[in-house]
Amino acid sequence: MNPHERLEALGRAMDRELRENILPYWYQTMDRRQGGFAGLVANDGSVDFSHPKGLVMHSRHLWASSRGWLERRNPLDLAAAHHAFAFLQGPLRDPEGRGFWWTVDAAGQPPSENKVIYGQAFAIYGLSQYYQATGHPQALDLALETFDLLEAVARDPDHGGYYEAVDRTWTRPLVQALSEVDIPCSKSMNTNLHVLEALTALAQVTGAPRVKEALGSLLTVFETHILVTPEHLGLYFDRDWKPLTDHISYGHDVEASWLLTEAAEVLGGPVPEARKATYVHLARTILRVIQDHGGSLPNEVHQGRLDTDRIWWVQAEAVVGMVNAWELTGDEAFLGAAEAVWAFIDRFVVDRHHGEWFSVVKATGIPDRERPKGGLWKTSYHNGRACLEVLHRARRSSTRAGAISPTMS
Repeated sequence: MNPHERLEALGRAMDRELRENILPYWYQTMDRRQGGFAGLVANDGSVDFSHPKGLVMHSRHLWASSRGWLERRNPLDLAAAHHAFAFLQGPLRDPEGRGFWWTVDAAGQPPSENKVIYGQAFAIYGLSQYYQATGHPQALDLALETFDLLEAVARDPDHGGYYEAVDRTWTRPLVQALSEVDIPCSKSMNTNLHVLEALTALAQVTGAPRVKEALGSLLTVFETHILVTPEHLGLYFDRDWKPLTDHISYGHDVEASWLLTEAAEVLGGPVPEARKATYVHLARTILRVIQDHGGSLPNEVHQGRLDTDRIWWVQAEAVVGMVNAWELTGDEAFLGAAEAVWAFIDRFVVDRHHGEWFSVVKATGIPDRERPKGGLWKTSYHNGRACLEVLHRARRSSTRAGAISPTMS
C-alpha cells in the first residue's frame, strides 16, 4: 500500500474503535439522576456516582461527544454533549466569582474555591467545540467570558504565559500544584499547553483578533521558554520561566508537536518553515524513542531514570503526533511509528473484556488492573480525540491524493 492507503487503513481501524468501544463505553457512565458523568469508573466498568465530579472530566466529555457529533451525526453523541454542557454550566459553574469550580462533591459543593487555570482552559476547549457542533450561543458566551477572565488575571503581562491558579474572585494569581503528582509552581508546561489548545479552538470558532493575539503570544512563549532544549519541553517553571526540574515527559512532547502545528495553522495557514522545523525536530526525537523501545512510547524520564510504563494517553498522543509529522515531512518512518504504536494499543491497551482502555500497561503489555478506567482525568478525550484526529487526517490525505475511498467518506 502507498502511504495514503496506509493512513486510510489506520483511520478505519481507529474509527471502528471509536464507534464500537470508546464513545459507547462512556455514555454508560452518565449520571441520569444528579447530572454529569460518574466521577469514578473502576477497571471492571462499575461506577461510583457519589465520587467528586470534575471540571476537566466534563469538559473533556463535552469536547469528545461534540466532535463525535460533527464527525458521525450519531444522536447519542449529541445527547451526551447536551448532558455534559448542562453539568458544566450548572453545578460546576461559580455564579458569583465566575469561572468554574475544579471539582464538586455529590451535593454539588466545591471543596476548593481556587480557580485552576488548567480546568478553565478545558472549559473553553469543550465549550468551543460544543458551540461549533450545536451553535448554542450560551456556550460561546461562556467560553469568551472565561477567556476574558484568563486574560485579565491569569496571563502574565511581563513574562508571558499563564499562571497555575487564581483566587475565587479572579483578583490575584496563586502558586499551586496541578495534582498530587505535580509540584507547586507559578507556571507549568501542562497548563500552558492546554491553554494553547483552548485558544486554538476558540480562535477557530470566533476568529476574534484578541483571541488570535493571545494564541500568537503563547506560541512564542512555547518556542522561546517552554522548549528548554530543541528536543524537549520543560515541565515546571517559576514566574520568569526558570525550569524547576529536569523532567522529560514523552507524552507531552509528542502532544505538543502537533498542537503547536495546529495553533500555527490557525494563526496563518501553512506553517512557516522555521516553525515547522522546530515541531518536526520535537517529533523526530519521539520517533527515535519509539523505535528504540519496540514500537511504543515510555512515560517519562526524571533524574536520569526512565519510567517504562505505557500510559494510555501517551500512546494515543504518539499516534497523532507521528501522523502529523508524516504530514509535515512525507517521511514514512513517522507513519510506520504511528502504525506500530496503534498495533501496541490494539493488542495490549484496549480492554477486550470490560471495554475502553487500560490506564497503564507494562512495556511487556501486562495491564495494571487496579487502576480505574475513568475519573477526574481519564475520560473519552485522549483516545477519542486520537481516533477522531487520525480519521480526519486520513480523509484529508485521501482528498489530497485525489482518490477518496468510499469507506472514508
